[in-house]
Amino acid sequence: MTKIHDETKSAFQHCAAMYKQLYSIYPQEHEHLQHQIEALIQLGEHDAAELLLEQLKALLQSSHTTNAAQQVESIQQYVNQTKHVQQYYATPFLHLASQSLLQTFLSQHKRIKCKEGQYLMHYGDTGQQMYIVLSGELAVWSRDKSGKKHFEHTLRTGEIIGELAFLDNTPRNADILACCDCQLLAIPAQAVYKLFTKDPKIESTLRQEAETRRIQVAMKCNPAFAKLPQHLQRILAKEARFQYNQPLERIYGSDEAIQYIDLIYTGKVNFISEHRDGSSLMLHVLKTGGLLGCSAVIPQMNPNYSADVVSMATLTRIQFPLDCIKKACDLNARFYQSILQQAKTERDNLLRHLIKT
Repeated sequence: MTKIHDETKSAFQHCAAMYKQLYSIYPQEHEHLQHQIEALIQLGEHDAAELLLEQLKALLQSSHTTNAAQQVESIQQYVNQTKHVQQYYATPFLHLASQSLLQTFLSQHKRIKCKEGQYLMHYGDTGQQMYIVLSGELAVWSRDKSGKKHFEHTLRTGEIIGELAFLDNTPRNADILACCDCQLLAIPAQAVYKLFTKDPKIESTLRQEAETRRIQVAMKCNPAFAKLPQHLQRILAKEARFQYNQPLERIYGSDEAIQYIDLIYTGKVNFISEHRDGSSLMLHVLKTGGLLGCSAVIPQMNPNYSADVVSMATLTRIQFPLDCIKKACDLNARFYQSILQQAKTERDNLLRHLIKT
């Protein structure tokens, strides 16, 4: 919902005063004022619309217009209803819906309350329902392999919860705890799929948002990414993508320029050196959570791969554009130091194996 500046409000007050003067000469001018209110609502300028609505009420109530009270009530309902719908435009994927489609969609679902200290969902739960936060804040807690909980971030008004579980048909991947009394809109999965059929752009946007969430969760397997502030994690996740490789697939070649930083999510990769006689030597293994290509981020270090990079088994990696990682390093000194350390470790491991041979 857009907030307007004091000078803008003053201008609308002046405009309303002009309408009041015009009305004494041309009684039909209240219709123009009504159209102005509707236009402001469509733009999200609710403060200005409310201001003009008060002027319109005064005009109609002081006039002898037939059904003046009913007209005022009708316009007030329009303002309130549209104001209610507009708050959802901040929600990913819903902002693409037309106002009429969104209004119909929201009217079909119920609001629920989640009291302070109450869990909305638990890690491992099954769920075919997602939620939109209407008010309040909820904490997201992940769990490591030992079951220990770790605070991730806070969800606020306009954010969506639980879309990954029903899009992927997988269990909930976090505990969601209310930090205060909250209101949420509960939406069954079938209702979302029905919305998809009416507007394919909405489906595309929600799936993109879900992919960003998946990547953001997967990034936690590397300490450098796990310690980044939430907003930087999200920026990187939006630019990244999952890549998949079959066993013994050559990913990068020796001396090939590094254009991406790859985070190994599942599987392992080998660094392999090819000899002139056709034989090959395994130099180093990079496991889950390892970063590939860090040296390209660091000045004075090799911007190319120093050996062939081959997948040892089925591999899932997260690929980040090199420029994005460099920008994150500029914005966060701790992240840069971690990348630097991992680049040195990779270099030292390769050199150690080369010296042995």
